[in-house]
Amino acid sequence: MRQFRQHTPENWRLWRRMTVVVALPIVAATLYGSLRVYDLYQENDAYSAAAENVSILPTLADYATSVTGAAAATILSLPVDNGAQVARESAATLRDHIDGKDLDPQIAAMINRMLAEGESLLDSASSGTLAPTVASERAEGFVSRAQAAYRAITTTTDDPTVQRESATLLDLWATQWSLLDQVLAYSAMSAGTDGALLMWNNALGVENARLAVLRDTFTENDAADASEVDGLIAQLENRRSITANLDNDAGNVGALRGSIFESLMVYQEEVAGSATRAVAVLDDLAAEVRSEAFKNAIGVAIILLLALGLAIVIATSLVRPLRRLRDDTLRTAEQDLPAALAAIKDGAEIESVTLDPVRVHTREEIGEVARAVDSMNEGALRLAGEQAQLRRQVNEMLETLARRNKTLVEQQLALIDSLEHEERDPTRLQNLFALDHLAARMRRTGDSLLVLAGTRQRLGRVPDTPLVDVLRAAVSQVENYQRVNIGNAPDRNLVGSAVTDVVHMIAELLDNALRASPPESSVAFAFSRAVDGGLLLEIADRGIGIPADELAEINMRLGSDSEAGSGAARRMGLFVVARLADRHGITVRLRPTFDSTTNAGITASIYLPTSLLKGTGRNSDDPYRIDRPRRLPDPPSEHTEQYHSDPASGSQPTAGNRQPAPAHALATPGTSPGIRRGQLHERWVPRGAGQ
Repeated sequence: MRQFRQHTPENWRLWRRMTVVVALPIVAATLYGSLRVYDLYQENDAYSAAAENVSILPTLADYATSVTGAAAATILSLPVDNGAQVARESAATLRDHIDGKDLDPQIAAMINRMLAEGESLLDSASSGTLAPTVASERAEGFVSRAQAAYRAITTTTDDPTVQRESATLLDLWATQWSLLDQVLAYSAMSAGTDGALLMWNNALGVENARLAVLRDTFTENDAADASEVDGLIAQLENRRSITANLDNDAGNVGALRGSIFESLMVYQEEVAGSATRAVAVLDDLAAEVRSEAFKNAIGVAIILLLALGLAIVIATSLVRPLRRLRDDTLRTAEQDLPAALAAIKDGAEIESVTLDPVRVHTREEIGEVARAVDSMNEGALRLAGEQAQLRRQVNEMLETLARRNKTLVEQQLALIDSLEHEERDPTRLQNLFALDHLAARMRRTGDSLLVLAGTRQRLGRVPDTPLVDVLRAAVSQVENYQRVNIGNAPDRNLVGSAVTDVVHMIAELLDNALRASPPESSVAFAFSRAVDGGLLLEIADRGIGIPADELAEINMRLGSDSEAGSGAARRMGLFVVARLADRHGITVRLRPTFDSTTNAGITASIYLPTSLLKGTGRNSDDPYRIDRPRRLPDPPSEHTEQYHSDPASGSQPTAGNRQPAPAHALATPGTSPGIRRGQLHERWVPRGAGQ
């Protein structure tokens, strides 16, 4: 279900949404336009097919006229060779047309039946065995079949002009066959058949009535010639006058035959003209439809291109500002804003720190979002400036309190020093030493406040100092210093610029180790040489340990010079150690001393790079050395001896490995050789002195 929701439209990229929104109407318009063009081409094909069908009407009329003419010649006892030859030529043309044109199957079948029937009628007429009555009946049947073929061909289109020309053609075709009735009636009159005159007059009357209708049709049709109909009417009246007096049979028969033949030619010409006009109209319609289809295709293509172009422009106008908004916002969040905050943190004025605005200057919703992002960035800068100002005020307050406290502590130490020089009572002197130690620890607390405030101590030049003296100075600043086992420190010197901070850092780590370990346990130093020549100093305890997740967080803080946050009050020593280590490129990490949960402990690993270490120099004289009176030895107690243990193995000290602490580490009242008073903040306090 979750995978399905990832593909829902609300999770689509903007370009995909724009594609769908734009593509749907474009596809719909394209389909509609394509269907319209397809319909027009179909209509063009229909008109073209109708034009091909109508184009065979003149040939079909010639064939039908030739066949009926041969039948009429048989009735009038005239030769049929001329009509038969024309009929056969027209039949060949019709067959070629059927084979080469894509005619409607039904129309092709009707023409084939008409050709078969006409061929049979021609054969019978050519043989001379066809009786006039039979010839008349078969001619009437052939004419009916020809009229059906005509009607089927002319009704293949719905265009009014074509339908009008088709109706005119059918009327001409029907009127033409009245000549056959006249031939039959005249034949009956020549044979003296009863009612022949009536048949003749009826045939003339039918043709006259149909010609009257045709004249009206031709008059309404601008493309038709009405005078041709007038000529047919004149020929009709001529035949009427010829048959009014039948005294001269020879003259009357010749004149009558010429009139009928001349009318037949006119009918054929008008049928061909009407068919030609219908074909021309159909061709014009097909060309018009083709032109319209072509125009529609071009229009659809142009509209499609315009729609695509407009869609691309609109999509670009949406996607490009959004991409700029995204890129500029990410650049501001990942680069510009952190750099601006760092500049403000370093003390730059808020008015001098600016952020580049988002490069979207439109007034629509995207532009409004860009302005909102700019306002948010300005608010972040303003808030950062206020926080930086508040931080500076807090740091100034911490620095002021720390320096005042240091001033008081220095005065207290000076007073204790004067009392120590004048005091001769061992008990009182021991108490003065305890006060001296407490004051030194108080001074370390003030130094920690200065570190948290981001202020360095105002010290003079400090010479390079032996590492063992640095460790002793750090031990002298912690409570329960009797539990610390320095061991065999390497014969190396620490550069003077780092002495004060390293003493402070080691004192903080020792203080944490002593507070987190049982009172009866010891805290030991261990030393090892690094591959690059540096020194790895480890402080191991057997305390309660630290959970793995919390230990990872502590190491992360030790590895970065982060701001003192909400945890600074509870773990002030860790923040102090992190800042002091960052000053000199020192690496500090915490790890479990043992794998056992019952005896875990923590080991603090301090890596001193080679840049902070120099030679040996243990015996070099210090021109800044100030001698102080030796302090009295400790009274005998159970803490008189130091116990050395191996922090790596976790073994407890035994009587066999007990060693007394070095005398100079316990009884020297002043600073160690090479360390100037006031630089290491170190006071050697006899063991047994409480806090």
